[in-house]
Amino acid sequence: MFHFGFPFFLLSAAFYFLPTIIAGARHAPNLVGVFLVNFLLGWSIIGWIVALVWAVSTTGFNPARPPQAWSSPPPRAGFCPSCGSQGQTGRFCSHCGAALS
Repeated sequence: MFHFGFPFFLLSAAFYFLPTIIAGARHAPNLVGVFLVNFLLGWSIIGWIVALVWAVSTTGFNPARPPQAWSSPPPRAGFCPSCGSQGQTGRFCSHCGAALS
């Protein structure tokens, strides 16, 4: 007879809800959707795979990388009227020393 008891039940439940566990660990914004697909359709292999792919493919909050604040655009690259070089920044040309306009 197949009798492993409570540890086998816990391991099976953890494997069944693996997509939900992954989505929760990744702080996915659609955790409820992943859970519902996993709970209602996880018994079919296709539903479980769909929930797993959905849990892995979503991007969530990453505490290691804070959201970037809006910053000013980079300075416009200048054009030197004397020597014709492009990509100059600052007030003077780095090639000929002429003042940039």
